[in-house]
Amino acid sequence: MRLGLRDGRTEVRDARHRGPLRIQRAFHPEPDGAAHLVLLHPPAGLVSGDRLQIDLEVEDGARALFTTTGAGKAYRSSGAEASTTTRLVVGAGADAELVPQESMIFDGARARLHTHVDLGTDARFLGWEVVCLGRPACGERFERGRLRLAFEVARHGRPWSIERGRIEGGDPLLDAAFGMQGWPAFGTLVATHASLEAVRDAIASFDAPVAATSVESGDRAEALVVVRVLGRDGAHARSVLERARHAVRTSWSRPPVDPAIWRS
Repeated sequence: MRLGLRDGRTEVRDARHRGPLRIQRAFHPEPDGAAHLVLLHPPAGLVSGDRLQIDLEVEDGARALFTTTGAGKAYRSSGAEASTTTRLVVGAGADAELVPQESMIFDGARARLHTHVDLGTDARFLGWEVVCLGRPACGERFERGRLRLAFEVARHGRPWSIERGRIEGGDPLLDAAFGMQGWPAFGTLVATHASLEAVRDAIASFDAPVAATSVESGDRAEALVVVRVLGRDGAHARSVLERARHAVRTSWSRPPVDPAIWRS
C-alpha cells in the first residue's frame, strides 16, 4: 500500500492484496488530513506455515497511521513456523505511526514477528509491538513453542535501532527476576522527535514494570525514545504505550487522536 498527499490530505494512491489481507478505506479524523488505515485479516489468526507480508509506503510530506481491527493470534503449531513481516518506508518530512493491536501467542505456537522501518530525511515515526504469551484470562501459560521477534528502524538504509529476541515456551526467563518476572505480556514502543522527559512523566503512574530510555545516533543529535513495559495481558501493556504515544504526539505538535477502532 502506498499513500501520498493530494490537496493537503493523505490518500491511498495504490493498494493491492493477495489472500485474506486488505483495507476497506482511509479514515480522516484529524484536522491535518492524516489518514488512518485499518488492516483487515479476516481469519484473525495464523496457523502452522502461514505467512503474511505487509509492504507500506508513506510518500514525502504525508501523514498516516496504521493499526489493526483487533488482536492478532498465533495458534498452536504442528511444527511449521507462522510469520508476519511488515516493511514500512517513510518519505522525507512524513509522519507515520505503526500501532497494531496486540499479538496473542497461544501455548504451543511457533511464530515469528518481523518489522523493518526505513525513514527518509526529517521523517517522524512512532511504532510499537505488544505481545501476550498464552491466554492469561483462561490460565493458559506459554509452556511450549517458540516466538522469534525482530523490530528494526533505519534512516536512509543505515541501521539505527535493531531489536531481536527469541522466547522458548517454558523458559525460566519467563519467571526470572531479570526476565519477565511472571508477567505474561510485554510491549516495546519506539519514537523519533520525542521528549524523553515528557514520555517518562506520562508513564510514571503505571501499575506494572515500565521504563523509558533513548538510543542516540553517532553522527546525529537526534535520539530514538524507547519504552518497554510488562503487563498482565496485552491490553494492559498496550494501555501504557498509549499514554506514551500521546506524549510523543504532543512533542510533534499534533493532538492525541486515537484510532476509532480501539474503542469499538
